[in-house]
Formats: sequence, C-alpha cells, structure tokens
Amino acid sequence: MMIEFMRIRLYHIIIASVYLILANPRLSAAQVFTFEGNTTRQTISFKQVKNLVVIPVIINGQGPYNFLLDTGVGQMIITDTALLKYVDVSQHKPVQIQGYGIGEGISAYMTRNITAKVGKATISAIPTAIFKDDLFDLSGYLGLKIHGVLGYYFFNSFVVRINYKSNRLTFYTPGSKFKYKGRPYPMRIVKAKPYILATVQTGENETDSVRLLVDNGSSHPLLLESLHKGIFPLPDKHIPANLGVGINGVINGVMGRINSLRIGNDNFKDVLTGFPEFNPKRTEMEGIDRNGTLGAEILRHYLVTFDYNNNKIYLKPSERLNTKFDHDMSGIEIYTVSDVNTVFYVGRIEPGSPADIAGIQTNDQLLSVDLKSVNAYTLSDLAELLKSSDGKQVLIEIDRNKQRLIFLIRLKRRI
Repeated sequence: MMIEFMRIRLYHIIIASVYLILANPRLSAAQVFTFEGNTTRQTISFKQVKNLVVIPVIINGQGPYNFLLDTGVGQMIITDTALLKYVDVSQHKPVQIQGYGIGEGISAYMTRNITAKVGKATISAIPTAIFKDDLFDLSGYLGLKIHGVLGYYFFNSFVVRINYKSNRLTFYTPGSKFKYKGRPYPMRIVKAKPYILATVQTGENETDSVRLLVDNGSSHPLLLESLHKGIFPLPDKHIPANLGVGINGVINGVMGRINSLRIGNDNFKDVLTGFPEFNPKRTEMEGIDRNGTLGAEILRHYLVTFDYNNNKIYLKPSERLNTKFDHDMSGIEIYTVSDVNTVFYVGRIEPGSPADIAGIQTNDQLLSVDLKSVNAYTLSDLAELLKSSDGKQVLIEIDRNKQRLIFLIRLKRRI
C-alpha cells in the first residue's frame, strides 16, 4: 500500500522536493517576522530528532505546535490536516503539487490567512501550503507529532544560530549588536534556498568543486546527484537504496561513500553519501545548477549561524568534527503509528540484509529489542542501536499476526 510505504521514507528527500510546490514561488523579501517591543534577540530550546530541529510555533493564536525548522523550504507548510479548522480555506481551491519522483502529485491549499509566532517574533499573512492529506506522516518517521515545516521566512527575518550540542536556537534582528562565531563562508540564496561551495574527493586523485544546497532539514550527511551537468560517478562499492519519497513518489538511487568532503579548512573523511537518480530538469526547476545537498549529519558538527541578509554562513567546529558516518547495519526501516504510545512496525526490509536473512518481514510489530520492551526506546534510540557496531548481535522480538517470534541478527556494515 503506497501510503504505508511513504510513511517510512527518509524525511530529507521529502523536504528537498516540497519547495517545488508553487508554480510561481514569489517570495516577498519584505515580509518578515518581527519582535515585540524593543527585543532584538531571543534564545529558545528545540527538540533534536534524527538531526532535525523541531521548534514550537503558534498558529493563528493556537498551539504551540511542533514545526521542523528547515532551510530547504520556502513557503511555510502545514502537514497536519487537523490544523485546517483554524484556517478559513473556503475561498481557496486546492492546487496540485508537483515535484521529483514517480507517480501523481498531491493536493494542497495555498493561503495567506495565517499568523505564525515563534517565541516573541510574529509574522502575519505568511504564505502557506496546507496539505489536504498528510501522506508523508512525518510524525511516524520521527516518533514525535509534527504539524508542519517553517523555512525561508524565518531565516530571512533574522540571523539564526543553531547550537546542535545544547539544542538551543538563537535568532537576532539583522543589524543588532552581537558577536558572530565561527568562520564565515559565502552563501548564495536562490529561490529562497541557500547554497555553498565545497570540495569532494571521490578517488585518490579525483577532486571536484561542488555547489551544495545547505539543507538542515535533511537528516543525511551528503547527497551527490550531478557532476559537469551529467550523472555523478558512483563509487565502486555501493548498495541500491530507496533514498526517499518526493511529492510525486519514490526516489531511487544508491548509497555509498566518498573519500572526503572539504568545507574550507575542515575535512570530513569516508563520508556516507546518497546518490539519487539524475534528473536533468532539476536545474530548470530550481533556478541554479547544483551538484547535491549538504545535510544535517554534517551541519551538526558545527555551531551554525545563517545570515541570509549578508549571504553568509558561519561555521564553528565542535568536538564532533571527526565523528564516523555509519549507515543502518540491520536492513530494517522502522516507523511508529503513535507519538503517545510507543508502537513500532517494520516498514521495509533491505534485500540481502541481516534482517532479511534472519526472516524478519514487513509489517512485523516490534515488541522488544535486546530483552528490553520497545517502550524503553525512541525511534532515534533504535536507529542508533541498529547502526552501532559491525558484528554486534541484536535480539529482536516481534508480533506477526498475533504470534510472538524471536530473531537474532548480526549487524553488518554493508557500505
């Protein structure tokens, strides 16, 4: 069933495609969040789930609601259809959303009847897309109720600092007094998205300069799609992978590694990288020729400051800079159908993976892992456990059609 399949796909591809929603994405640079009174800065806490930043947002005086803060989107997006009751969309006809992938698009209402508030900062009449159906089920992927996504209009309103180590978000009024932290890099804003230049090394003597979309709403380290206007060359060792779901459906590709990624003086080695199928129409749709996407698995190694108004990004390395990048070693993709009671299901099994060899199947319900009830885990906990150590044995108890089964799998680093 397509909806069931979509709920388990990686969020980074979903959001990378969502910015294509509007046929004419006319973003008003003058329309911004503003602070109340004399406030010029504020710091709030955020929840970090699978490298993604979740902040509280008030919508039309109601909430707070959980929104992903994402540089990869332009218009604000409301994915939770329950919020339709707070918005008058009677005068708005649904439009068809198109994007990458195979299959048909989905319907959404486009409206400006939204006032959004983050902390003490407010914006009125923010352009918003409201999905008629929550096909992506971001809540199921993250194990936390997600109501929508906020992007360009917030980042364009402030200088925004993300501290992944302390889970603190600080935003400053442009032109106010504060101290920048980290090394500045040029950043180009095109159709509400930020891009930077970096260098990748794919072989011993194969080094290329690449332009990357900076997408903190992407949970991956790196995606590389094109080089010299053609398909990006694949590493010798790679595995087939469904990299995610776009507006139109499944996005296929492979997972592999590149020798290194260099951003300024910082060099990341043996970087886990996704290689989506090449789409020659992407440049026309995005308005810029780019090679790939820089995701939050890289960004979390820094104290990151976005300054859209001055076209700069500031990166201050943390002690995490030399962290190894590991992929899931079980072959199990897990989703939840509830963010209140912990109920986990197997969404997909990678063919030939340890889970596949052991006999675990799609739609199995997880009951316990290593003799601990799944109630003791979050989705993030399980994701970390299943990529923790090559050769590690994991005992998994499942319910299959009201029958309890126990499987012993040995984790294996496949790439």
